Amino acid sequence: MRLFAIAAVSFLAMSSTAFAACDLGPTIGAPAEARASQDIMITLAVENRGDTNCPGTIEAPPNASYMVDIFLSTDRAGPASWAVYNSTWREDVLLRGGRVSRTYSMGPGVTVRYGAPSYEIGPMTLPADIPPGDYFLCAGVDQGNRVVESNKRNNVACNPIRILPTLRIDPRRPPVIQPRPRLPGQ
Repeated sequence: MRLFAIAAVSFLAMSSTAFAACDLGPTIGAPAEARASQDIMITLAVENRGDTNCPGTIEAPPNASYMVDIFLSTDRAGPASWAVYNSTWREDVLLRGGRVSRTYSMGPGVTVRYGAPSYEIGPMTLPADIPPGDYFLCAGVDQGNRVVESNKRNNVACNPIRILPTLRIDPRRPPVIQPRPRLPGQ
């Protein structure tokens, strides 16, 4: 009986294959501060941490490949599906210019940096009416769940960003011009 149990365990171990899939994970770099309606530049990299190829839209059909959304949020969680653009503020709003739809396929362990040669992409425009405060600028990979992955919990990466108050100029008041300080000998 003992020999039968060892044989059965050995057979199951040899016949079961490990779940092979890609595993996409983004990295985003963004400014620490910005103002509503401001155009910003970001850095973006996507890594395949899995053990199979991850299909990008350049080489694979769009319905079976990943894209990246850049969105603004009050937390580090992404939307349930693709982020949606809006010119005004709302939770998880896609920035104007914030969808990276031309993505590269990548093998296991490969990282793709977007925006070559300077590795910056943009400009992306922040919504016009964001209240000043602390937010997160996030990159969400494959938010539409088109790619089979071993881990979907690491598809969003965020950086904190502080939205500063908008500068207002009153057209009824002339600007105050400060006199230049006199230097010694003038």
